[in-house]
Amino acid sequence: MYFSDIVEELGTGRWEINEKNQMIYEISKSPLKIDFFVESTKIICNENEFDVKYSDFSKFSFKDYENTVSETSSVLMSKLLYEDTELFELKEEKMQSFKELVQKLNQFFDDDKECTPKAQVEYMIDLCSLNEVSKFNLNLFKLLLIYKKRMENACNEGFLLENSKILAIMEEDSGKIAANLVETAKKGFGKALAGGFSGFLSAGYNIAKAAGGRIAKGIVNDVAEAKTIAILTDKNVILATQGEINVYDFDDASEIFQARQDETLAGVVDVYDDCENLIINNLSQTQWNVFKTLLRKLKKEAEQTAMEAPSVDSGDDEFAEVEKKITKLKKLLDNGLISQEDFDSKKAEILSSI
Repeated sequence: MYFSDIVEELGTGRWEINEKNQMIYEISKSPLKIDFFVESTKIICNENEFDVKYSDFSKFSFKDYENTVSETSSVLMSKLLYEDTELFELKEEKMQSFKELVQKLNQFFDDDKECTPKAQVEYMIDLCSLNEVSKFNLNLFKLLLIYKKRMENACNEGFLLENSKILAIMEEDSGKIAANLVETAKKGFGKALAGGFSGFLSAGYNIAKAAGGRIAKGIVNDVAEAKTIAILTDKNVILATQGEINVYDFDDASEIFQARQDETLAGVVDVYDDCENLIINNLSQTQWNVFKTLLRKLKKEAEQTAMEAPSVDSGDDEFAEVEKKITKLKKLLDNGLISQEDFDSKKAEILSSI
């Protein structure tokens, strides 16, 4: 089993992809903490720390014993050990959840060659025929680990083209909530100055409501993996949701993806299509800037290549341009990004310009 499949089976812990120390996942069950890294794990308990391989969870063991409380009563206790080191002890019934966790860890993490995050990423790169990954790349690791099933679908359905290179990733709810609250509060309360005390209360309530809602939505999406992601490769743009995957060329994507500054959080944007439908919500401004810059560059290069190619005299350039626009609209309709009403309205507008 690969790492993300095992994590799903464990049903505990959280993704904690950390650029500083390259930690991928964390299980924290007081007083025991297990940090999962690219190629190894770290077990932390009280003053004990162990750097272990993924196949070393078999070195956990339990020792049950009877603790005499008085001449007439005793309590069944249990100790958790790693190799010969005692980590902690609890009443036997309270230790039961740890026994179940250790049993799963020992059962699933049985192969260092397949169970590590690094092994899964290498498998995904090979499966998807990605043409370059030379070092630990935070966004690429996250994409190939957490969204393994969607990446496999994109590859199997022909959306992720062979020998393509992933250049940028936009992920819904990637806007950092906590980091933006101070700036947001400044803006919100600044606007409320003229409203007196009631204005301050109103601003504070609206900020708390917006932040709370976004945090709650982010938590739900982290668990359900329901986030929308946009993947920019050197050959196309892929929009993947939980239910479906769509692909666009650079010209289409440039027209469809339009960002607006979020009104409640600084440094966060929402991305819409050209028919005002929300595509990606609560997106990091930084991710959008990278995506937009690279997309603009790729589009320009594609246009330059087209200009240098031998021209074909169609005899009807105007008709060809109208046909191209309507074809694009039909693609949006087929992909569910616009309604039939939007399609009919835009089509009539295009035809009226002839």
